[in-house]
Amino acid sequence: MKKVYITLMALFVSFVLVACGGERTGKVGGKLVEWYELPETAVFDTTKPVTINFWHRMGAASQELLVSWIEDFQELYPNVTVVQTKISDDYGALADTIALSIAAGNEPHIAESYPDHIARYATADAPLALNHFISHPVYGMTEEEVNDFLPGLWAESVGYDNEGTVLSLPFSKSSEAFFYNASYFEKYGYEVPTTWEEVFEIAADIKLREPDATPFGYDSSDNLFITGAKQWDAPYTGYNEVTGQGEIQFANDKNKEMLMYFKDKVDKGLMITRSLNGAYTSDIMKTNKKVYMYVGSTGGTRYAYIGASNEVMQSGYRVGVAPLPGKDAEHAFQIQQGPNINLFKKSNEQEMLASWLFMKFITQPEKSVEFGTPSGYAPTRKSSYETQEWLDYVASINPNATTSVDLQNKLVKEAIEIFNQYQNNFFTSAVFGLGSKTRTEVGKMLDRIFKYTPSSDDDLEAFIQREFEDTYDFIRN
Repeated sequence: MKKVYITLMALFVSFVLVACGGERTGKVGGKLVEWYELPETAVFDTTKPVTINFWHRMGAASQELLVSWIEDFQELYPNVTVVQTKISDDYGALADTIALSIAAGNEPHIAESYPDHIARYATADAPLALNHFISHPVYGMTEEEVNDFLPGLWAESVGYDNEGTVLSLPFSKSSEAFFYNASYFEKYGYEVPTTWEEVFEIAADIKLREPDATPFGYDSSDNLFITGAKQWDAPYTGYNEVTGQGEIQFANDKNKEMLMYFKDKVDKGLMITRSLNGAYTSDIMKTNKKVYMYVGSTGGTRYAYIGASNEVMQSGYRVGVAPLPGKDAEHAFQIQQGPNINLFKKSNEQEMLASWLFMKFITQPEKSVEFGTPSGYAPTRKSSYETQEWLDYVASINPNATTSVDLQNKLVKEAIEIFNQYQNNFFTSAVFGLGSKTRTEVGKMLDRIFKYTPSSDDDLEAFIQREFEDTYDFIRN
């Protein structure tokens, strides 16, 4: 098994980008950050103490697992001290803290980050390009190891510029899925919908029987707008063909059409969002049952059951999971989400090598399974699904589950399998400095449009146009 050298890496990057259908260019003719020229002769000195800092926003269970990984890593490298710190419960707040730390010169060595956050850090040339670490003859990755990452996830790791700069490795990845009250569907003979029209046909039928129900819910307003734009073939963000720079492109007629489509369903009482309701739609479905289907993150799969009362569970409440509905069969796209792991440049080469070795350690196929199965995050490597850890997890699933824990495990397995099987449906947005802000603001804009009471279709269309203009100006300024 030969090591992956830079020329080979460049070829592989080109292959992945074409194979995944994503032209995710950044700076034309230039790298987003300057690569650190790690010599092939570089040696990690295991006799000298090294301390590295890992900043994240993990929950208690994931943090406990991370601590155990650090202990295992320190058995391999006793000279390395890994200090893990939970900075915030929110990825945005974590990114803000890291941005401030970069300005102050005390950024961490390793962090959980979304691509948009990494692009933001790159304005200060702070992220560490991994290319020469991957291609290192001793500490790097083999060609087989690189190819082992799921193609869509790897494409995100190299989609920052035209040069194949690798700025992250996939870590806690998820998507959205369609969750539904399977026992209710079975009772009334509903088939699992694959398009939005089918979703709202079911919702309308439920509404006739239960006028006080709001049959369908969507948790993330941000994702609804971004995914809707993709499914309607509407530009959202992208890259200027001449300059290669990221652009805000959401203010267009196709997105107006998409918003009016979903706004109509909200006004008819067929649909609600978490923002409109003030609670996760999964919480409504498992309590008062006035929501019978919803779209939520696969990373929160267990919450379809967690918190359901004994009375609800004893009534035969069961949840099913399916891929996200599409505008039609050819437009069944769903967003790829969840943070990656990235490193930062340091003046001390030994610290960067220690960070890289730890990054490699926690992204191993077995570790990916360990991290994903308790929650619903998808293992990121092809071989993850062949590990004994995954096979044991699958074998432990009770196909006739009745207890809440067994039902959760079964649903998590099904949600992860969707992620693995529908890789061709996944997409990511353009990565540039205003990408994160654009995402947040279009979600807020969608909420305002859904809350608006129009006097006519023309009035609604004019309101959406004003919202487009005001939101665009706010993001730019």
